[in-house]
Amino acid sequence: MPKLKLKIDSDIYEKLRELSERAGYSSLEEFVMHLIEKEVSLLDEAENDDELKQRLQGLGYIS
Repeated sequence: MPKLKLKIDSDIYEKLRELSERAGYSSLEEFVMHLIEKEVSLLDEAENDDELKQRLQGLGYIS
């Protein structure tokens, strides 16, 4: 599996670390992968481009 390195703001990093510990994940990487997989799954379920656009707008990714 290819590896990707991300630069994450320190405030977000700390929040992710705290949440991963509270949720019982074995590592921060496992927690972040789970979050990404869930988001990709939701976006993949969009039935058409309009629905996908609405979801992305609702999440604040596009305007």
